[in-house]
Amino acid sequence: MSPALIIFALAATDAAAFHPFTPTHYLTTGTYLTLMLALVLLGRALRNTPHQRTLERAWFSFVLIIQAFNIIFWSTPPRLQLASSLPLHICDLAGIFAVFTTLSWLRENRITDHSIARTLRTIMFFWGIGLSTQAFITPVITDGPSSVRFHIFFLSHFTIVATPLYDFLVRRYRPTARDLGIILLVTLVYGALIIPLNAATGWNYGYAGNTKPENPTLIDKLGPYPLRLLWMLFIVTGLYAILTLITAFIPSHPLTSPPTHPRTPPHPN
Repeated sequence: MSPALIIFALAATDAAAFHPFTPTHYLTTGTYLTLMLALVLLGRALRNTPHQRTLERAWFSFVLIIQAFNIIFWSTPPRLQLASSLPLHICDLAGIFAVFTTLSWLRENRITDHSIARTLRTIMFFWGIGLSTQAFITPVITDGPSSVRFHIFFLSHFTIVATPLYDFLVRRYRPTARDLGIILLVTLVYGALIIPLNAATGWNYGYAGNTKPENPTLIDKLGPYPLRLLWMLFIVTGLYAILTLITAFIPSHPLTSPPTHPRTPPHPN
């Protein structure tokens, strides 16, 4: 079934509102997982060919359009609300990093300091695969398929998760212990900035404030604020460590060697 037909089916179920763990939720998640798989399979089929660059250029353009529209959509009236519209959630920042990460793929031959590109890939891997996948497991969106908000929410998170997934399975990024230290530092700096901001304003960016999303999420199980912030730190740190450990056992080289072609003997003079 094509994505267009699936969207039509979604709109026919409950167009106005979205509720987690319903057919709409399952169809939406299944659709985007299928698209992620298709992107990865296409990337692996085109790897080390001139068409890989064409695919990655197209993906960069798509990510740029989606993330630019996401920021513009939420930052213009009547949707503009300081408490929720600023690009300060981890997924918002990950969307911005996704643009620069995919751009670095296209400019890797011109980059002199690869540590910046490596840091971008590290942030995307842990914030994308590690954290932003929650958008498909326990979505916080309440608007249904008839709303632009529904589609921009899932399209944005699609690019955020698919980008590091492609980087991991096609471009063979593998996090190291050093990368683990970097992402822990980046996340702690984010928390050190966002938690006081939330406390001073009553906002809930990064879901690190004294309120909870309307839909049920893992946060509901972590107890009262501010104690739950400590549990969030433990869970995120453990998740980062598990991802690093698991991926250490996944080879970054092809499982099969490319075919070798016998050399043509030199033509006798």
